[in-house]
Amino acid sequence: MGLFDRVTRQSSPRRRPKGGTSSRDAYVPPVPPRAPGDEPPSPADALAAAGVAPPRPLVWVGTAASGSAVWSSPVANGAGQRLWAELREGSDATRTWPVLCGSTPVPASWGLDRSRHPDEVDIPDAGPLLEVSPASRRTPEEGFRTRLEPTEHAVVEADLASGYLALVTSVQGWQLPVAVGFDGVGGWTSAEHAAVLLRWQQRYRAELVSLTDSGVGVRVGRPPTSHEAAMLAARDIYAYCPDVVDRGLGSMWALATTMAVSSAWSLRWAA
Repeated sequence: MGLFDRVTRQSSPRRRPKGGTSSRDAYVPPVPPRAPGDEPPSPADALAAAGVAPPRPLVWVGTAASGSAVWSSPVANGAGQRLWAELREGSDATRTWPVLCGSTPVPASWGLDRSRHPDEVDIPDAGPLLEVSPASRRTPEEGFRTRLEPTEHAVVEADLASGYLALVTSVQGWQLPVAVGFDGVGGWTSAEHAAVLLRWQQRYRAELVSLTDSGVGVRVGRPPTSHEAAMLAARDIYAYCPDVVDRGLGSMWALATTMAVSSAWSLRWAA
């Protein structure tokens, strides 16, 4: 059972998420400034009707050209995944997706003014996008095997520091890059980011948890359990974010036997 499973089981949908922790050392960032103009309907009522108490405070920080409104709440360091898991319980009923977005309420990587409604965008097939030349993969000699070692406490990087959690309306998780204009990060268009997330949702029950200026974090509900499947997942991860290996783990086998078989994938592109 992974971290997210434990969090979801222990969370009560009736408990009001505060965005903080019980630790005296926890830091909660300032309340974000409200966007100018006429405020759209808050998702708070829809979440409450779905049995999930919304976070407080919850501030409208902008509406994208796609039509999705973005609401923000400050989150203490280490509390993001718990809060995300609680709010995820109501996202299917409300079509309001929670996402950790780093140190700012609206990351610079989000181009709200250039975003588009997901239904208006052609999402490509992720398969050809993730084809990587075998010569470019850092692999050991054939026949090498090691024990699969999923991370004991799998986390997404955005959960480690204090920051903000956004609620984005009228969207499913894999569509969110298009709805907020997450374009150009890692060299991918917003539609290509969405294509990869859709592929991972279908293969691994992966769900978007964070979308920051430099990275993407996902919860993985069905990670690989064999070496062969783990290598396939690692190839996808490497094709999407080579820096995970080239500036981090060092080899495809390290990626396959650790992150790829864990319940959370935290992917970051170097500046």
